[in-house]
Amino acid sequence: MKSNNDIKIIAAFIITILILVLFYFGAYLPLRKSQIHINAVLNLQNGKVRTLDDMNNLFNSVLNFYSPVGQDETTQYYLGILLNIINQQSNKDVIDVLARQAENQMEPILKAGKGFNFNQNLYTLGSIYKITALKSRDLGYYQKAVNIFNNGLKYSPNRLIFLMGLFDIYSANTDDKEKALETGKTILKYYPNEKRVEEYLMGK
Repeated sequence: MKSNNDIKIIAAFIITILILVLFYFGAYLPLRKSQIHINAVLNLQNGKVRTLDDMNNLFNSVLNFYSPVGQDETTQYYLGILLNIINQQSNKDVIDVLARQAENQMEPILKAGKGFNFNQNLYTLGSIYKITALKSRDLGYYQKAVNIFNNGLKYSPNRLIFLMGLFDIYSANTDDKEKALETGKTILKYYPNEKRVEEYLMGK
């Protein structure tokens, strides 16, 4: 039969292990991921990224590093970079590669249907699809953009960023003018100061 002293030693050992586990997952891993992320951002800002492979090699180290927190924030930053590059890119093949990278990175977040900055990440992915569709005239990306923005409205009804995303994509397609008008009316119902939408509707 164990003595009270033995029980105390075992209890202290278990508590110590639990504290170490909590520290590892709750402090060390998030801190380490943050450090890797900051290093990647600094390298990007210092002009050390010259090719797509450079960027992938740099950010894969962040994106693939496991931490119970921080992945959504890292994804948000990464998607923002991809969106910025796509906005400046004219090569359809490169745009397609970048859009697919964004899609792959967002896949687990979309499956989870939640997360820190989930709506913002959803909107950025929708914007990537939208710009890709407009630049490549690819109906597949067009429909993906529509689906993402509609999905965003399910999570956040009547949110302006998703309504404007739909409005932009519909108004750019001559086959969806009626949907653009309908979406525009919804926008002005909740956001009457959106002059660009108002001018579009007045022109129709």
